[in-house]
Parts: sequence; structure tokens; C-alpha cells
Amino acid sequence: MPRIIAGTRKGMNLFSPPGKTSRLTSGRAKEALFSMIGDEIEGTRVLDVFAGSGQIAFEALSRGAARATLIERDRDAIAAINKNIGKTRWSDLVVLMTGDYRRHLATLKRRGEEFDFIYVDPPWSETEVLTLQICDYLPSLLADSGLLVVESERKKPVLELEEAGLKLVKSCQYGISVLSFYRFDTTSDTP
Repeated sequence: MPRIIAGTRKGMNLFSPPGKTSRLTSGRAKEALFSMIGDEIEGTRVLDVFAGSGQIAFEALSRGAARATLIERDRDAIAAINKNIGKTRWSDLVVLMTGDYRRHLATLKRRGEEFDFIYVDPPWSETEVLTLQICDYLPSLLADSGLLVVESERKKPVLELEEAGLKLVKSCQYGISVLSFYRFDTTSDTP
């Protein structure tokens, strides 16, 4: 059962989807992620794609994020997220978009939404394909100084996302997970 590590809801247990359809980010990886981000999460707009239980978004909100948008298609995961929204009493801070992520990313892009922190944790068998598809939307969804974090399996190579204008700034392994941190590359010369 995932639990919120720090902030206003510290120690609160969260519901998680039953069975093996969702893979939870380990507590160790989540703790490391938020230790690296630090106070940078305060006041941010968060987008959690393939949200699972929503634990990354709920951790961000507990640590002071302004709002969170979660995208999830799995019915059991959606039920867990809804229970977590009720438990945390953050219905005014959370937007849950259910169904196909591409449709929702297109909607967010059309609305002109921008996010300071985007977390992507796709099914590991499809990490590369799905992350590259998401990168089609990132130039308009990720704020100029925003941070993209992709969770992937240790056995797979870390993705290079230069075509989307993103530079890998850090990659860390935690058990079987790898967290890769990307920001827009502001060093390239453009005419």
C-alpha cells in the first residue's frame, strides 16, 4: 500500500489498484524523486500520465503543488484514484482524465495548459514507444523551466529525447526502476 511520505498528508496510506495490472513506484524511488526535486515542487502544476494509484501526484500535492492532473485508463486504477481523492479531500486540486492518454494530451494542448512537473510511468513493455508519443505534446505542455521525469525499467536503455528539445540532466537507478530527469535544452543555438 503506497503512503504519502511528507507534507500536509504525511503518513496517509493511499489505495492502490488490486492485482498486477498496475506497478507501483517503490517507496525508495518516490522518496529519492522528491528529495531531488526538493522545494521546486511548491506551487507547481503537475501532470501524472499513466497515474496508477496517483501516488506521485498526491505526494506532490502534499508537498505544496498547486494542482494535479492525472491521466489513467485502467478501471481498477481509476477506482483507486477516486478513493484517494476522497480520502485526501483534494477534489478541488485534482483533475482525473480517464481513457486514452493521447486524446487527453491533445485536449490539454488545445486548452493551452502548461505543467511545471510531468511524470510519465508507462507500462514498461511499452516505455519507449509511449514516451516518444507523449513527446509530441511536450513542447506545448511542459513549461519552459519545467521538469519531465520518466520511470522505466533498469534493463532498458535511458531514452534520448533531443528531438523533442529535451536534455537528459540526470538518471538514477532504484532497484529495478530508473528515474530519468529531462529539461528543455536551452544551450542549443537556434537561428
